[in-house]
Amino acid sequence: MINLKTSLLIAGAVVLLAAIFWLIPPNLWKKEPVKVQYQVAVGGANELRAQVIKKYGIDKKHGIDFEVVTTDPGELERRIANGESYLAEISPFTILAAKQKNINLLIIGPAVLYRYHALVSANSGITSIQGLKGKKIGTQPKVTAAYIATAIALKAGGIDVEKDVSVSFGNIPQTIAAVEKGEADAAMAAYPVAASLIASGKFKSAAALGDIWSEKEGGLVLPFVVIAANRDWYERNKDTAKKVVETILDAGRFIQERPSVISELADYLNKYNLNTPPIIALLEANSPKQLPNNYGEKEMRAFERYFAQAKELGFIPSNFPIEDYVVKPSELGL
Repeated sequence: MINLKTSLLIAGAVVLLAAIFWLIPPNLWKKEPVKVQYQVAVGGANELRAQVIKKYGIDKKHGIDFEVVTTDPGELERRIANGESYLAEISPFTILAAKQKNINLLIIGPAVLYRYHALVSANSGITSIQGLKGKKIGTQPKVTAAYIATAIALKAGGIDVEKDVSVSFGNIPQTIAAVEKGEADAAMAAYPVAASLIASGKFKSAAALGDIWSEKEGGLVLPFVVIAANRDWYERNKDTAKKVVETILDAGRFIQERPSVISELADYLNKYNLNTPPIIALLEANSPKQLPNNYGEKEMRAFERYFAQAKELGFIPSNFPIEDYVVKPSELGL
């Protein structure tokens, strides 16, 4: 009799629990994604990726909900360096500027890889990086990550930016205009901007600078833009930070496996006049290469090489322990 009563009680409890699960709406059981404000540079490969993340719900797949903020790269760096934002895709060297203002930032993963091209006029005789020796090149100002990465990549190809070329500084439209006017021989540019320039028939790529560095460094890929987090925010939100990195890497893999998704981003393509078939074809072939899809031991070695070379060339203080500001993949649980 005792066993029968026990069995009846258990059966009743099971029926009651089943009724509870049946009657309560599913959305009450589902954990809401954590909202995260995520800041990216306007017009770049990272904005393209952010569009894909939101369109396909890649962030929510990882339990977060990105509020994407797009703005000028300089403004992005100013905000996080002043403590006005807690998460952004920026130059790794913004950490130094922030440190001077007693704002501690951490690099929690790669965001965009360096894939700049040396663009020359379509009828130019320059066909390789060695062809740049003795020529005038246009690039972004010395204080920018683009200049630092370009100088490092040129060095890998045997070009000393201080000795072997003359340099004119400006933003990409200004340096491209200088090539068009014959005032410079080459301009450094990355996709998506490079797509419209090459598709126009007026320009060609004389050298893929990121590939040159990668070949010199045994297959490592040059990090360029990083996922940076305010240290205080990171310490309080380590699980969310991990989900952010996983989302970025997952989106990179998604685009690399399905580059045709770029053609589906009508608003992005129309906004930046990238909506013609030749331009879209170039974007699909090249933009996925800019997006990291993993953060592991190999990527850590790439960070270490990048920072070491920046120190050797005098771009960052030799005694600044920037490696101490990088959260290793193992620390994130990747």
